[in-house]
Amino acid sequence: MNSAAAAPRAQLDDIEKSIAALESQKGRLLEDLGSLKYPVLTLPNEITVEIFLHFVSVMRQENHRPQPYHAVLKLASVCQSWRAVTLSTCALWNDGVKVDCHSIRDAGQLLEVCLARAGSLPLDLDIRLPDDEISRDTISSTLGLYGSQWRHVHLSSPDIVSNWILDLNYHFPSSLPVLESFTLSDIQTGSSLRHAPQLRELSLRNSSWAIQLGLPLNKLTKLDLIRFDITPLLAVLAYTPNLECLQLAYGYATEDTQVVPLSVLLPHLHTFVCEQDPSTMVLQYLTLPALERIELVYYLSDAGVRAILSCVARSCSTIRTLNINHLAFNDAYDCLRSLPTIRHLCLSQLSWSNDQQDSFFAAMVSGGCLPVLESLTCEECWPQIRADKLIAVVSARWLGVEGTTKLNSVSLDFDEDSNPEFANAFDQLYELGRQGLKLAIT
Repeated sequence: MNSAAAAPRAQLDDIEKSIAALESQKGRLLEDLGSLKYPVLTLPNEITVEIFLHFVSVMRQENHRPQPYHAVLKLASVCQSWRAVTLSTCALWNDGVKVDCHSIRDAGQLLEVCLARAGSLPLDLDIRLPDDEISRDTISSTLGLYGSQWRHVHLSSPDIVSNWILDLNYHFPSSLPVLESFTLSDIQTGSSLRHAPQLRELSLRNSSWAIQLGLPLNKLTKLDLIRFDITPLLAVLAYTPNLECLQLAYGYATEDTQVVPLSVLLPHLHTFVCEQDPSTMVLQYLTLPALERIELVYYLSDAGVRAILSCVARSCSTIRTLNINHLAFNDAYDCLRSLPTIRHLCLSQLSWSNDQQDSFFAAMVSGGCLPVLESLTCEECWPQIRADKLIAVVSARWLGVEGTTKLNSVSLDFDEDSNPEFANAFDQLYELGRQGLKLAIT
């Protein structure tokens, strides 16, 4: 019996010795593995920071309004090494900060903690303030602590609240030394800021606010007003000799507007963006010799078109770029025939009849319209625009029409389901692309 059990016992001893050896080997391997670092963790901090900055930039571009600091916090949660790098890199916390304080709990505390991480770097902020007065005051006070670092700042109200009166002298410092662009959306100001020597771009709801704010206007290059009346606007424009871009919408006239004697010369203004017909009223008071780009964003009347053409003629402007959106055929055609210097044309959301399209395209093919056109863009014009007519124009102007400049760039944006004939006509366009025409189709 004893001899029969000896063999199994010997086998068990051998197995236990093998297990002990494997356990010892496992321990050594775990020690070796623990001493190793993943290759990504061996990178110099400078390279890691550059990778992080690129990652955060991409995340911000892909998300219209992401949770605040979402990308940065994800990096900080991976491991201790990345957390240390993230928390110590100021450049990850100062740029593209979008915070919807109306929908985020304890947004004031979040801003207080995160803005401090930016160190002394300039701040780019897009802040949607809450409707709760106490929370709003807390957030405004927090933002005010960093007024000396504001660079590009957009402050807006929640959709359910508008026309707030904020005493900016109370909430924010009067000195904004590095502020370059400032936007107030649906927020009315109650007092002035005055000192902002670097301010170049200003976007406000009302032209009178530009005066109330007391901001320096002489270095402004871009002014965007959602609502305006003529008299205050002219008073503002009189102090903007360096203005390059003016965007207006929803203008109206005060009782004394018609007797305003002021005429304003803006020698550097090259872009005029007109939203809604009343925006053209100010043009009768302006001289714009450098104007070369006009964007007609919404419906205009005959009077609005005449105001634009009159200003161009009076200013001896040379219009190179014209964007037309939601414009009736007759008004659009008047612009196109009256501005023969147009090189770049963008047509968007037009509802022209077949006969009207025939007239326009025939004039293009013959060279009687837009003789120096170099690039053509059509956006959201489908299914109204006829594929065969458009392609015939592109082909003719690409191959060359006597007395006209050769068309060298075409960009089309359309819904294939709503206009299948375009898909069938693509072979012709792609052939022109192979010949050298710059072609972009979305």
